[in-house]
Amino acid sequence: MRFWLHAFLSAAQFSCYFLWGRARTEEQISLMQEAAFNTPGAAAPVPPEVVAAGGGALFGHFTLARLMGLSAGQSWLSLFLGVATGAGVYSIVLRNE
Repeated sequence: MRFWLHAFLSAAQFSCYFLWGRARTEEQISLMQEAAFNTPGAAAPVPPEVVAAGGGALFGHFTLARLMGLSAGQSWLSLFLGVATGAGVYSIVLRNE
């Protein structure tokens, strides 16, 4: 039961992260296009806060798995299921926009 709860929480977390990260990245690309029209931009297309939040999401995932008493294998499987389900929810939301 703990495993499925953790997988569900991971799916919710990563689907929100994907939606938020996409919005932030699109904002960054728009800013880059405005700042440097017809010139190569110096900024990365993925903002640093998106990368940092991804690392934080992974850290939070494994910390919660540890607190819930999941084994390493269960933690990795939960991560895989959470990311796959989160990506599925993300694609459904994008298709319905």
